[in-house]
Amino acid sequence: MKEKSEKKRRFARGARNKQRKRRLMPINVAASVVTTLALYCGVASIFAGIRGEYAAAGYWIIGAILCDMLDGTVARVTKSASEFGKELDSLADMVSFGVAPAVLIYNAYLLEGQLNHEFLAPIGSFMAVIYVICAALRLARYNAFQAGRQDIFIGLPSPAGAGMIASFTLFCQYFEYHVTYWVLGPLTILMALLMVSNVRYPKKSTRMFILAPRPAFRVLVLCVGAIAAFSYAVHYSSPAIVFLPFGILYVGFGLVNEGVALLTRRRSVRPEEPAHAKENPAPAGK
Repeated sequence: MKEKSEKKRRFARGARNKQRKRRLMPINVAASVVTTLALYCGVASIFAGIRGEYAAAGYWIIGAILCDMLDGTVARVTKSASEFGKELDSLADMVSFGVAPAVLIYNAYLLEGQLNHEFLAPIGSFMAVIYVICAALRLARYNAFQAGRQDIFIGLPSPAGAGMIASFTLFCQYFEYHVTYWVLGPLTILMALLMVSNVRYPKKSTRMFILAPRPAFRVLVLCVGAIAAFSYAVHYSSPAIVFLPFGILYVGFGLVNEGVALLTRRRSVRPEEPAHAKENPAPAGK
């Protein structure tokens, strides 16, 4: 009886210590503020999508992507990453890169259904639900199995998928096209499937490519070209026409890289000779 009571006391003492540690866990205020800004951008995109302001909704999603890129940098610079920040970042990603693009997709199909084809409205709700579910599965898989990996992403990151939806919407709005359902639908399904796929996308290597690349001069020339293209788009037309090509390059990079790796693996696997043929070579003819 004494041993059992002692075990209970130790267990209760350990539980109290864990609760104290959780209460004393640090919260990075700067990074959390940036994450909250990303969440605000996602909510603003939802409101703009409901009002039918597709360009504003797309720009709010792009703003959420920039904040999402910045909050991790702030946490690393201040060396104060916390579990609170990770949980807040995951919830903000679900709203900004899961729900906000889904609302944009649904309202685009709803408008197209009201203008031309009535059957498109329920298809839009189906597309939006599929996208939200795949985004939630992507975030859950990352938090459970891949949060510790620093080299690659398994599956398309949810900010990249949302960025493709937003950049395509901005591209159509700039050229005064309707957000065409026959392109938006397949694009939505493709982004949803890529998020839950095993296609690998660079993570740490992207940062190293920017900060410390090996072919530094070539990278510098590419950066100069990108800056010139963005400057031209800002001064003479609109930055909306630049976001879509960048998104296509990133999404296509993962697909091409996966295809090359698959072909390389197939070529490296060659049929081996039977063991008995090596041990008993054919006798030379007389």
